[in-house]
Amino acid sequence: MGSIREYRLLLSERIRGLSVAEAFEYIDAIQSFKGDWPLVLSPSAYFESEKPVELEGLTPIPATHGALAFVEFYADEEGLASSLAGKLGVSPEVLRSALERGVPLHRLAPPEVVEELENVGNYLRVFLFEAAVPLGEGPLQSNALASLEWVTDFDVVEVEVPGVDPEAVLAELEKSQYVGEYLRRLEKLFAGAETKARRLLLVRGEGEAKTKLLEVEAMVAQVVERVPALKTTVMYSRLLPPL
Repeated sequence: MGSIREYRLLLSERIRGLSVAEAFEYIDAIQSFKGDWPLVLSPSAYFESEKPVELEGLTPIPATHGALAFVEFYADEEGLASSLAGKLGVSPEVLRSALERGVPLHRLAPPEVVEELENVGNYLRVFLFEAAVPLGEGPLQSNALASLEWVTDFDVVEVEVPGVDPEAVLAELEKSQYVGEYLRRLEKLFAGAETKARRLLLVRGEGEAKTKLLEVEAMVAQVVERVPALKTTVMYSRLLPPL
């Protein structure tokens, strides 16, 4: 196992070479994992709400510099509505209307229903993602990120969270036979890591589902090159804002 020098997702080479659409089932298996992670990241809407809000969470994909979450997927409305209609017991028109309003796939159907669809990645068209990049000492030049065309917005949060050497994370990947085993190994790894106060840069963007994961890595690498990024993996539960 060679030394990791640049930003990458800590996944197998085979998965990293797939498009987001092709890797959707693998991504979904990671993000639907109900992990006992040392940090919960909540959207600001949760704190601003005057009423109790029930939020769903996801497990992000570990990376050399932090982690990355695909927070929303949007699909071909007509094709997906037709395929889901029978399984959900509603008309294709109702589903198509919801998709056209921007309701993302993971909000429209339970994970077990989505899993029953064959080649669901074929319906995906656009994804929204958020990279959490740990920051070291030094100023953050906002204009350096604003110049990146794919960046939609970003902010910095102060948290207390363990960081783990990405080489150690990759070693656990190589020992694992399947996704669940990999993530359970990471739970144990992070449970024993030292918690520190850190700054996390949360940078968000979007792309087409045909984009390869290697290309997503290259996008985030542009951020890592422009900020005082720390090469340490962090894991957390990313809560999603209510509709």
